[in-house]
Amino acid sequence: MKIYTLRFSEDAEGVARRIEFKAEDLTTALIIAHREAARRTAELWDGARKLCTVRREAAAIEAPVPSHHRQAA
Repeated sequence: MKIYTLRFSEDAEGVARRIEFKAEDLTTALIIAHREAARRTAELWDGARKLCTVRREAAAIEAPVPSHHRQAA
């Protein structure tokens, strides 16, 4: 199993921290990363290589639907 690192920056939800965990493959690592970063943005790393950023932004959830996507009444 490989060891992956999930890095959180200091934000409104908490302090900066790192979580190291083992996963059989990248798919499993992504599942774990999404679960661990359920309420915060975090970066997933494989050693010195950044794999991706798991983004959690309230603004994206609260964004209005563009007018061209609204259904006509």
